[in-house]
Amino acid sequence: MSSPTPREALADALDLNVNLKSGREPSMYSDLRTGPDRVQTPEEVIRTNAAKDCVRLAGNCLAHAHRHVSEKVPSKFTPAQDRLFTMKSSKFQEIMKNEDFWWYFIARMEAGHHDIATAVLGYERDHAKTCTLFRAAQ
Repeated sequence: MSSPTPREALADALDLNVNLKSGREPSMYSDLRTGPDRVQTPEEVIRTNAAKDCVRLAGNCLAHAHRHVSEKVPSKFTPAQDRLFTMKSSKFQEIMKNEDFWWYFIARMEAGHHDIATAVLGYERDHAKTCTLFRAAQ
């Protein structure tokens, strides 16, 4: 994304990902096989040039990641965002599909509170866990 032409860089990355999909793992690891019991080496399952491409790609990714980490300031995450990240996916989806939550969120937005993480956690605490509807409380 730091490329002067991010669309082209992303297209190249996607192309590489598709082309290396079947060769990426075998090019990096040996594997234990059964029937007959033996060790499978990368050179048995992938062409030398494809393996070299995988190593080159990994080096490029590492160089870009190093530059990104050293030049960019990481985003700050709030405790609410951390808690939302650890919420069970099924619970999050249940809240997102609940029309009552969206009325709750709209009311919060109108009051100047725009953080969705805080809204989800507040709705879970005050309404989902207590089995009460926000709209009914108004």
